[in-house]
Parts: sequence; structure tokens; C-alpha cells
Amino acid sequence: MEQYETVIIYALFTVLVVFTILFMILKFLPFLERRENLSQKKEVLNEAKKQYDTIIAEAKLQATEHDKILQEELESTISEEIEELKNREIELEEQEKYFSQEESRVHKKEHASTERASQLEKVKSRYQEMQGLFNQSQLESIKHLENRARLDANQIKNHLSQQNVENRQLECQKVLKSLNEELTASSRKKAQRVLDRVHSRYSPNFVWPKAVNVVEVNNEKIIQELTNEGHTLLDELAEISETTIKLLDPTNDQKTPNIIKLAGGYGIFREAARLTLVELLATSPRQRNHKAKAVYDKHKQKIEHEAVLLGKEAIRQLRLEKVHPEIQKLVGALNWRTSYRQNQWHHTVEVAVFAGILATELGIDPDEAKRVGLLHDIGKAIDYRIEGSHAVISGDYADRYGETRMICDTVMSHHADLLVESPLAYVLRAADTLSGARPGARVNLEEGYQIRLDAIAEAVKSFNGIADFAIMNGGREVHIQVDHKIVSENNAIELTKAIAKKIEDDVAYPGQIKVMVSRSYESNSVA
Repeated sequence: MEQYETVIIYALFTVLVVFTILFMILKFLPFLERRENLSQKKEVLNEAKKQYDTIIAEAKLQATEHDKILQEELESTISEEIEELKNREIELEEQEKYFSQEESRVHKKEHASTERASQLEKVKSRYQEMQGLFNQSQLESIKHLENRARLDANQIKNHLSQQNVENRQLECQKVLKSLNEELTASSRKKAQRVLDRVHSRYSPNFVWPKAVNVVEVNNEKIIQELTNEGHTLLDELAEISETTIKLLDPTNDQKTPNIIKLAGGYGIFREAARLTLVELLATSPRQRNHKAKAVYDKHKQKIEHEAVLLGKEAIRQLRLEKVHPEIQKLVGALNWRTSYRQNQWHHTVEVAVFAGILATELGIDPDEAKRVGLLHDIGKAIDYRIEGSHAVISGDYADRYGETRMICDTVMSHHADLLVESPLAYVLRAADTLSGARPGARVNLEEGYQIRLDAIAEAVKSFNGIADFAIMNGGREVHIQVDHKIVSENNAIELTKAIAKKIEDDVAYPGQIKVMVSRSYESNSVA
């Protein structure tokens, strides 16, 4: 036990000694570090002082050298400035000499100009004296010439001025004529080029439908029934359809069938009456006499529906917008209206297409052109019950259903009922002419046209007092000059009405013919 206690005491003592040494080391370690730092600091300060001294010495040396350089440069600059100042001084002396010379020269010129001014005043006064003498001598010469020629100077002056004006006018007229001829030739070439392009761009894919306004009757019993007194079928259909219905016996040839011809009136009503006749003539006499109205109403309703669809089809083909339904219906109704056997619905669509192509070629709005082409003949659908040109009727109905004033006026102008000088109006007229005059569009156009002109001429010649006449605007206008010795001023109006009535009775023509009678009296004498 004692041995273990000794070992424990020894160990404890050893631990105590170790802790004491460690404590001493930790106690004196900062002191040692501070001493080491102080020594290092002194060394650093000494080294920095040495570097400072070195830098200061180098800086002083550089400053001394820089001062020397600056001093040398300053001395050089000062010497150069002194030299330059000397040169400037020499230049100033030379300029001073020059200015003194110029000053003396200016004084001399001032003296010379003063002398010239005095001389100019003398010359001026002399000129005024001479001018007065010249004016006086001129007046005396003019009076002397007037006395010798027995004419007034103002008259001669006016005559010469008028002669000069006339010569100038003649020259201007020649120039204008040349320019007009050149412009006409150029415009014709350009127009032909445009028309060629239009024709190359337009290729219709339809066959012109043939209008049928007759009903053939091959049954003799039906013929006898229709011709019997008291039979009311044809009269009833004529009344409800507002058309003229006649039973014709064209020849004595028994092989030729009898024909019921329908003419005039509204195209839809006329077609409905024709279909009614076709249907009723195939039935018994009893049904024919009692079902006419019902069958007619059925066909009329069907055709009116077809007209609405055709109007919408025209709008669809032309790609137009905001066209009133009533106008669409009138456009569709043109399918049962012909002009020189040309179907007017196809003609209207074709004119609109031509107008759109022409407008595109000429830089005009194609939609407006197609619109006036669509509207230009809608009056033909209802011109049977409204007096006036179909162009005016078309314009009025277009205005009634919301079209612009420009569109309406252009529509009215396509047959010269209204004078409109605009590119759109000329496009419409050209498109209408292209559709009507192209090969195959109308039947017997030249022959029928010549027959109509001859009939108009014969009607006019049948009256007394006709001195001269001219048929113009495609047979739509007749200008008549009467002999003032035969036709008095009061009788001219009655003669105009009589000629118009004669043409209306004897001539078959579409639309209207305007008759104009003029009576003039001229008195001539020769000196």
C-alpha cells in the first residue's frame, strides 16, 4: 500500500510540475512574441528609412535633371518667340507702308469720283434736254404721219396688236392641233394595248342562253278552243301577267305549228305566263279554265326565288359587299330580259367583270367599277312600267337603295343621259360596249341596226319642211333641222311630238329615242 501511495504521490507531483511549466510558458510566450515583433519592427523601419532616403535622393536627382531640361526648353522657346516677334515687327512695318500707299490711292480715287459725279450731272441734264426734244419731234412726226396717212396712231397700234394676237393664236392653234393629233394617236395605241390585255385576261366559260317567248300549239282542238269567242285563258293570263299574249298563224303551210307569242311586261311575269301555258295546254279544257291563276302563281313564286338566287350568284362571282336585296332581285330578274337576244343577266355580270379588269389596268378602284357594271342595266327589268331611259331608271333605283351619288351618276351616264366626265364613267361605257359588240354576243346586230336607222329616216322624211336630219348616238337621238319658211316657231313643238309619235308607231327599237327639232333664220350679205 505504501508503495502504491508513493507512486501516486510521485505521479501527482509530476503532473503538478508539468502544469507549472506549461503555465510559465504560456505566461511568458506573449512577452517573447512582443519582443520578436519589436525587433522585426525596428528592422522594417530601418529598411524603410533606407528606401526613403534612396527615393528622396533619386527624386532630387530627377528633379534637378528635369529642371535643367525645362530651363533649356524655356530658353529655346524664348529665343524662338523673340525671333518670331522680330519677324512680325518686320511684317507690320511692311503692312503699314502698304496701307499708307492705299490711303493715298483712295484719296486720289475719291477726287476722281467727285469729278465724274459732276460730269454725270452735266450729262444727265443734257440727256433730259435731248429727251424732251426727241419727244417733241416724235409727236410732230406722228402728227405728220397721221395727216399724210389720214389714220389715227391708236388705230394703227390696235391694228398691229390685233394682228400680232391673231398670228399668235394661229401659231397656238397649230401647236395644239399637233399636240392633239399626237395625243390622239398615243391614246389610241394605249387604249388598244389595254383592250388587248383585257381580252387576253377574260375567257367566259358559259354559253349564251336562248330566250324563249313562244309556245307552240300542235293540237287543232286546242287552237279552235283558244280562238272561240268567250274563251278567257289567254286574256286572263295577259291581265294577271301584264304581258301581251297573241295566238299567231304564221303561214298557210300546214307543217308549220301555230304559235302563242308573249311580249312585253316584266320578264319574270312573262316567263311565268309561258310556263303556265305550257302546263295548262297539256291538261284538260276544264282544268285550263279554272287553274290558270293558281298555276301562274306557282310558277311566278318559283321564278322569283330563282331570281333571288341568281342575284346572289352575281354578287358572289363579283365578290361585292353591301348590295341591297332588292337590287340583287332586280339583277336576277334580268335573266328573263333580252336585248338583241342577248341575255341581260349574263351581259350584266360580263360588263362588271370587264369593268373590273379595265379599272385594274387603268389604276382605278376595281370594286367601284364592278359595282357600276352590276347596276348599269337593272332598269331594264322594270322599264316596261316606268317612263324614261333604262339608264336613268337604274340610277334612280341605285340611289333609292343606298348607293353613293358617284355610283348613281356613273350608271346614268353610260348612255349619255347624264354627262359625267370621270375615269369610272368611261370604264363603264367601254365595258358595256365590249360586252355588247364582241362576236356572238348579239344576233343580227348590224342588220337590225341598219333596218332601224332606215325606218327612223323614213319616218322623219314623211313630214314636210324637213331641211336636214342626223341620226346619232346609235339611233337613240334624232337631230332635225327644219325650213323656217315652212315650219313656224309655234308649229315646231307640234312637229316634234308628231315625229316622235310616228317613230314610236312605225319603228321597232329598244329603250327610247330622243327627237330634237331646231329652226334657225340666217341673214347674209356681201360687201
